[in-house]
Amino acid sequence: MKNILFNKITFLVLLSISVYSCKSSMEKNFKNPPGEFKPMPFWHINGDLTTEGIRKQMKDAKDAGFSGVSLLPLAEKSSTRPGTSPKFLSDKYFERYQDMIDIAEELDMEIILYDDNDFPSGMAGGKMQEKYPDHTMKRLDKIEHELIGPVFFVDSVPGIQLMAAVATNIETKERIEISSFVKNGIIEWQVPSGNWSIMLFPLMKDSFHKKYLCMDFMDTVAVRHMINETYEKYKERFGQYFGNTIKTTFFDDVGFWRHPRNWTGRFNEKFEELNGFDPRPYYPALWYNIGSDTEAIRNAFFNTRAELLAEGFPKLVGQWNEANGLNSTGHPPGNYDPTPIDMNADIFKFYRYTQIPLTDAIIRYQFGQDGHKLISSAADYYDRPMVATEIYGAYKEHSFDSLMMYRAMMDLFARGVNMVIPHGMWYNPKKVYISPLVSPYSQKLADALPAYSNYVGRSSMLLRGGRRVSEIGVMYPFEGLAGWFCFDNPDNIRQGFYVSPETDYQTISGWLTNDIRRDFTFVHPEFFIEDNYSVANGKVKLNNSDNFQEYSVMMLTGSNVISLKTLQKLKTFYDDGGAIVATTQLPYKAIELGKDAEVIALVRAIFGVDPTKQEKYAEQSNSNAQGGRSIFIRRADKEKIGRVLKEYQPYPDVIFADNPELKTDLGKLNYIHKIKEGKHIYLFTNSSDETISTTVLLRGKLQSEKWNPHNGQIIEETTREEVIINTKVYTKVEIILPPVKSIFVVGNKE
Repeated sequence: MKNILFNKITFLVLLSISVYSCKSSMEKNFKNPPGEFKPMPFWHINGDLTTEGIRKQMKDAKDAGFSGVSLLPLAEKSSTRPGTSPKFLSDKYFERYQDMIDIAEELDMEIILYDDNDFPSGMAGGKMQEKYPDHTMKRLDKIEHELIGPVFFVDSVPGIQLMAAVATNIETKERIEISSFVKNGIIEWQVPSGNWSIMLFPLMKDSFHKKYLCMDFMDTVAVRHMINETYEKYKERFGQYFGNTIKTTFFDDVGFWRHPRNWTGRFNEKFEELNGFDPRPYYPALWYNIGSDTEAIRNAFFNTRAELLAEGFPKLVGQWNEANGLNSTGHPPGNYDPTPIDMNADIFKFYRYTQIPLTDAIIRYQFGQDGHKLISSAADYYDRPMVATEIYGAYKEHSFDSLMMYRAMMDLFARGVNMVIPHGMWYNPKKVYISPLVSPYSQKLADALPAYSNYVGRSSMLLRGGRRVSEIGVMYPFEGLAGWFCFDNPDNIRQGFYVSPETDYQTISGWLTNDIRRDFTFVHPEFFIEDNYSVANGKVKLNNSDNFQEYSVMMLTGSNVISLKTLQKLKTFYDDGGAIVATTQLPYKAIELGKDAEVIALVRAIFGVDPTKQEKYAEQSNSNAQGGRSIFIRRADKEKIGRVLKEYQPYPDVIFADNPELKTDLGKLNYIHKIKEGKHIYLFTNSSDETISTTVLLRGKLQSEKWNPHNGQIIEETTREEVIINTKVYTKVEIILPPVKSIFVVGNKE
């Protein structure tokens, strides 16, 4: 009995010591954040590198609070837009790089290894076009002829290779694949009677919009050449610094920006491997509606392209980093845009092998804001502890000030970011051609940078790692985006924005984050059917070892297409007592060929709605004996969704008692809740120009403190008020946030 009592006491003492040690370590790092959590900006080298210049600028960067830099070599564009000297990857260039490493070690700074000469990555400073021209970027073209048969058709086949040749009867829609009639670069075919459209789909060598030709990101041979020409060159000279002075590498804009028809020679082979049938007869679907199978076929095409891109550059670069003790970060173009199809293929798959997913927060304040959760949601799925941002690039200099630095950063922290790479510093600050200048040489920002760097360090330290509390899953409508998309979109809509009228998932994202204030996670429909998501007790569980989550509500946003398997698992969730909220349009098409009727039947069973006649319904609820509930809201708005969530999820993690409504759209009131090392960490951010005073209710009994990331002060809450909502206990916390301020509430739950 004494031994049992002694063991219990010993356990409690050790537990207390452990908790105290964790608290004191976290408090110490909060008051004086270590360099690893502070900003590490891009350093655009627009001039002649010298040892003296490097030393002065890195010391000034250190004094500004920056704990590292990413040397970004630039290609010369004009006399007013000079490039980097010495020449990229030359011996003299590497001598100056050694200077940077030596000085970084003296100053206790880090170097982020940027992988190319200018952006995007994949040019290898011109080496790809010089040494490996067969492995540079390619595109898919369409050459179309309309003929009245019978007639003999003859044409030459241009380009690198013919991906498909399809004759379509305009009246009957019959399609005949005729690429077998090509000999010696000439196609000859006897056209039958009737009106026919003959389409050739050649793979063409593409030009590029920068100084050098870019690699084919989907070609693994090209990627290996690029790795050998860049990453390995750094390793030969600086491998001894990997994992210490150099911990991270950065790639930029790997994807399809300005090249939406990006294609590759292995495409047909990969398509058949993934889908089990020959893609060639279906190539017209990339441009035209080919009938009832159009959406399913487009899904097969664009999913194939997503797999090729994911298994190309980001995979091989990620594996190289892992093998060399480094972390890969970077981004594709448009990772926040409404559609990934013509930008990055599939943002979730893109980050499959990248150690630190990154969101590109550029162009202007709040641009793409409703899409940033896509990147942190991908990180959630892959159980990645870090989410980075490249931030501020292309903001207008005249409107950028110290408050804007904080506004944008607060919004990103609340959306899951915990590593910051500002855009940035310039070697010659008098010739900045991508504003703004975020450096100690900016007269309006210089004095603010040390405090800003500490703010970033404190916030990143608390938010990095642990698990995010999210109880709503929002289905990412990849199938609907892919099913709608076609090449050469008829309205010439900007890349990344060509979506169907019913696409509303980013609108839902904004409402949940900024107005209703319920945190959520995007769920990829293909990943949803895997074992990592399980259904039990009316919840969907993301079964990660660290960042595990449980969703009591699933949201199905507007789309007319869905995977039958995804819908079947949602039906399992509903039958198990789960709650589903659908908006704008219910699906009635399957991505599996011939399965539309089964999709329609499942939608009827879940929602009590015939999706082929859904225009009759304004709002339709359904339920089952197991406690499952569903609702379809055809014309959704934030008030309706807020009302439904109060009913379907009556005990949310965080409740804003009065849920303040801001007067303007400049800035937001947001929050994020993480659990890390046993502590509950809530961040509340006010990026607006208003003073916000509100009461928040935090589920459970919480003994908390307020940690101010702006100055490092910690104030213990001397009083605690608990309230009961039905049978659930909540702790009341008063939050007062002046304009462009934030506060952490940190504590333990009983």
